[in-house]
Amino acid sequence: METRIDNQGAYHDERRRHPHLRAIFDDACGRIDHFFHANGEWANSPMDYLAHRVVHEAYPGLTSRDVRMLVTAIESRYQVT
Repeated sequence: METRIDNQGAYHDERRRHPHLRAIFDDACGRIDHFFHANGEWANSPMDYLAHRVVHEAYPGLTSRDVRMLVTAIESRYQVT
C-alpha cells in the first residue's frame, strides 16, 4: 500500500484501491462530462450508455467493471441531492 503526505506533513496510508482509475479520472471527466449536462437522453440514447461507450473506446485496456466504476464516479459529481 502506498503512503501519502497531507497538507500538514503527516503520513497516511493511501485509501484508494484503484490508482489506475484515479490516474485517468480527470481526462475521462473531460471526455464525458458533457453527457451529464443534458437531461435524460442525448441523441436518443441514455447518457450513461454513451458515457460508457466513450470511456471504453478511449481506454480499451479497462475492464467492464473499471469502466462502470469510472463512469459512476464521474456521474456522481452531477447528482443533485
